[in-house]
Amino acid sequence: MNTRVVACTSSQWLQVYNVRVTQSVASLLGLSVNQSPECRSVTLSTPSGAFVRTVSITPTTEVAEICLDGEQFFLQGNYETPLKLKSPLWNHIPSGGQLTVITFKFEGIVDRRFERHTGQVHSVSWHPDGTKLASGSHDGTVRIWDMTSNSSKCIAICKGHSKVYTVQWNSSGTKLANGSWDKTIRIWDTTSWKCLHILRGHDSFVLSVAWHPSRNWIASGSGDKTIRIWELTSTDSTCLHVFRGHIGPIWFVIWNPSGTQLASASSDNAMRIWDVNSLAGKCVRFLKSHMGAVFVIQWNPTGTLLASGSVDNTIRIWKTDTWNCTRILKGHIYAVHSISWNPTRALLTSVSTHNTIRIWDTVTWKCLHVLPSEQHINTLEWHPCGMYFASGSNTGIIQLWK
Repeated sequence: MNTRVVACTSSQWLQVYNVRVTQSVASLLGLSVNQSPECRSVTLSTPSGAFVRTVSITPTTEVAEICLDGEQFFLQGNYETPLKLKSPLWNHIPSGGQLTVITFKFEGIVDRRFERHTGQVHSVSWHPDGTKLASGSHDGTVRIWDMTSNSSKCIAICKGHSKVYTVQWNSSGTKLANGSWDKTIRIWDTTSWKCLHILRGHDSFVLSVAWHPSRNWIASGSGDKTIRIWELTSTDSTCLHVFRGHIGPIWFVIWNPSGTQLASASSDNAMRIWDVNSLAGKCVRFLKSHMGAVFVIQWNPTGTLLASGSVDNTIRIWKTDTWNCTRILKGHIYAVHSISWNPTRALLTSVSTHNTIRIWDTVTWKCLHVLPSEQHINTLEWHPCGMYFASGSNTGIIQLWK
């Protein structure tokens, strides 16, 4: 092998892990190392203060570039919310500063369970800061749980619907939306827990709602085979558009992370990707690969992949630049009806009507865990920190898995 290639490769690799070693090796090999002031040395340590390693960052360095498998990074003294993989580090840490490293290991055990709903829990949603969990049930209520202590106390109950199918917080956590069997969507203020709006227009039950990531819009999917885009103001609500094209009930709608496209999944075995920049409702992609109804779809945190779960027992992974299906994940023996990407780790979680949860490695696409459940689980979602997820079951029980 060419000596110069080996030297350069070593220098580049070491620069990620230890800038001081890089400088020493470069000196011995007669290589120059950029001493630009636009470079900082950052120490990584455990919560107890034990040294892990030193890394070098630039103004463009993101967490993912220095993160090893299973690691999560935290600012010193704040161990509740890890830095996101796409977060630039430069503005968080001064030169010579420190980051705390915690190695994450998912064990697949039930850490907590709480039972207050009297009907099946069909949807769970974490507050963006992870301090609260919302659960929607066929008992007609939405319950809000304080997750800052081990007691998981119910701090609010939102009533007014018949069966609740779907709940979701907006990106700031100031409002909560839920859709119901009664064909309506209710919007709740998350301080007073008063109902701010009741959105009417669908001709059948509302199966899914999704807040736009940056605008005051809500998308809703219904058994009437339509998608509606709603705009909310402080005093009013308006249906901006109705998207048509599916020939079966729409089980799931979700925006991509940038809010430029909306994905929908239907009982017609298909998914559609909608361009909503002009609100013209243009379907730009029609994806039909599953052999049965598509119950759930989820974009990954960066928007580069879309996962879909179906009654055909499979999960399909789609690349969003080409819209090719690049993976088919098999293992479930019954319908897949809920999936959730881990927001900070390379993991995807899925649940089947066979009462099993599967954890998939999204690098190798191997199944890492198969978790049996005594409950028929309808829904699950990873906590924003990525260390555990919540699930809701047919018996009204909510569980936390770590």
